[in-house]
Amino acid sequence: MVFEGKIIKIKHCIILFKAQGKKYFVPADQILSLQFEDTADPIYTKWLKIEEGDPQKCLKGNLDAYQYHGKKGLHFALGSLFGPFAIIGTLSANPNPYNGRKTLALSENREHFDDPEYLACYKKKAKEILVGRELIGLSCTVVYLFIRLVILFSTFSFS
Repeated sequence: MVFEGKIIKIKHCIILFKAQGKKYFVPADQILSLQFEDTADPIYTKWLKIEEGDPQKCLKGNLDAYQYHGKKGLHFALGSLFGPFAIIGTLSANPNPYNGRKTLALSENREHFDDPEYLACYKKKAKEILVGRELIGLSCTVVYLFIRLVILFSTFSFS
């Protein structure tokens, strides 16, 4: 298929473009070629970087991290209990497919586990997901404490 439209963004090896008023998300490995009008466009330089590497490796790393890495419920609880300390711990961690039991057991991309490009995408996505869960947990705790304070102060009458 051939599309004519405007590329809006390239992120995590996925191309977002708009054609005929609709938005399309297409994995970079599914695209045979792109034609750009402006070679100074930052999206063009991002596309060149993807073409240099293997877009499938990055995409596979992202998908494996998203599907299999980490105990997401545990990270929600860590964010609730320890807040910024949990986030700092996760950011300083070194996630990889070998220390994720589900990734090692379920991934079909074991041949890429030692590839630097795959690992970089895997680590970035794993941290992004787990820190996101911790932020949600921290946010819930903050909201809960705020509601408790409002209730506590509303029970006191100031005369």
